[in-house]
Amino acid sequence: MSVLSRPMVATDALVLRAWPTGETSVVASLLTAGHGFLRVIAKGARAGASALRPLVQPGRLVAVECGLDPARELQYLRGGSALLDPLAIGNSLERTAYLLAGMELIDRCRPAAGPDEALFGLCRRFVQMLSCAPAEAAARLYFGLELGLLSVHGFAPTLEACAVCGVGVPLAEDPGVVFSAGAGGVVCPACAAGAPGDGRWSVCAGTVALLKALEADPQPRTADGGASRNDREAGILLHRFLGYHLPGYRLPAGLDLLRAGRRPAAAGAAAQKGDAWSTRR
Repeated sequence: MSVLSRPMVATDALVLRAWPTGETSVVASLLTAGHGFLRVIAKGARAGASALRPLVQPGRLVAVECGLDPARELQYLRGGSALLDPLAIGNSLERTAYLLAGMELIDRCRPAAGPDEALFGLCRRFVQMLSCAPAEAAARLYFGLELGLLSVHGFAPTLEACAVCGVGVPLAEDPGVVFSAGAGGVVCPACAAGAPGDGRWSVCAGTVALLKALEADPQPRTADGGASRNDREAGILLHRFLGYHLPGYRLPAGLDLLRAGRRPAAAGAAAQKGDAWSTRR
């Protein structure tokens, strides 16, 4: 029998997603500060008194001790502590939905490369800001996360000038602004006709201005996040842009919680409880 110690790591991590397995255990996907993405199994975590249960709730920032054996796809979660729970104070349906959607987005569309400190920093800021921002600002924080993820992948939309010719594009409300996913951002009238038709849309100048503001600073400065036409249009535009550029992208299931008429009682209960397994499909 080998006397070599098993490889272990102690690191800060964000819990992206979690799935029940067996009778009482949980499999969780973690984004760590220095070791990239890890998938861990928390034995007995669904038992009420388990010390591991608080460490596998999606959206939490945690300090964990887990295995780091390259021969294993699933590492064992040994212990740790919760550093930040964004749903602990002033929880709401919006905060729950956008938190779970953000974590699922990162998990599904993570870069293929190894550890990425920029991505971990982006996600940590999102969780920290969401934990203290008003509920109505959650949508804009989520848009900022989407823009940051696109930047990490090298697909940040060009918003300051035409993505084709580089000429500045005036943000006039009439007739609006043409945005092309294929070209990589806003396009001037002269280049709009040649932009790929399957990824080309007309948007309000205010929507482009909102995206520019969030790209510069994802912390919302106003309290109308998600309430205006520009917010709704920005959400649709980013959804289409992500779908055009990132393989594997799809609308996160967490956003289903916001759809009117979809199991309202269950969604409300999940939001109040803030529990990972109450919000699964």
